[in-house]
Amino acid sequence: MKTGILYESREWSIFALRDRLKELGAQAILIDMLDDINPDELLSCDLIVNRVFASAVFRGHEKAHAQMPEVIGLLEKHGVPMINPAEAHYYEISKRRSKEALISNGFPVPELYDIDSPKYPCVVKPDCGGRTNYTFIVNDEKELSECLADAPDILFIAEEYIRPEYGFVTRVEIIGRECRLAVKRSVTEGGLSAYRLGSEFEIYADLPDKIKDTAIRVMDCLSIEAGSLDIIENASGFYIIDVNTASNVSEDNTGMFDFDLMKEMAVYIINK
Repeated sequence: MKTGILYESREWSIFALRDRLKELGAQAILIDMLDDINPDELLSCDLIVNRVFASAVFRGHEKAHAQMPEVIGLLEKHGVPMINPAEAHYYEISKRRSKEALISNGFPVPELYDIDSPKYPCVVKPDCGGRTNYTFIVNDEKELSECLADAPDILFIAEEYIRPEYGFVTRVEIIGRECRLAVKRSVTEGGLSAYRLGSEFEIYADLPDKIKDTAIRVMDCLSIEAGSLDIIENASGFYIIDVNTASNVSEDNTGMFDFDLMKEMAVYIINK
């Protein structure tokens, strides 16, 4: 079996996934989505894994997104499966699209607002983005204007601000309809939670079954085979605040959690 891994950013996780596949006896190649598409290279693979991040737009890697429709068309025409499939990719590159799908299916998510007339406080973030780039908690119209004035000319969404009363955001990693890892990620002084902002992590060993079951159903709704969810819990319940199709981990994350997410992903790929 030959697996092709689509990528646009030279992350540790990209190379780790390739290496884990090879260690398990599978042939794996990296396909750089910043190069022109090579149909022969794509179609030489039995399976494609999409590791193109929504945050590519902040690295000047828009070409990776621009080429995805052609890649998807080629794969579908020739019957080559992709993890995650086309539907998942289109949700990955539009937070509004994914949130509207979850809202219409009754999942607990923050309320979406018109960016020109939100309710305050609210969270403002790029429709296509990640890693908390240009993500703001705003309390009034003045703050909103100031934040957007310094932001790139891209589409933004606004949503209800859900206060993380317990001081952490729950991150759940799903592979093949199973919750493989759950961690608590602390909220930083500015009210956001992200590894790059200095958040601390703690294994969430007693994640409630209701959250696990909901997380799996969310992934089913968005056609995501492997990815992650960010969830805020408080006294009134829990809310899905973000969903990603390509979980990005670093080598120190692997040591921190004593869990190799890329190895688990490689096992899933080989089984598939």
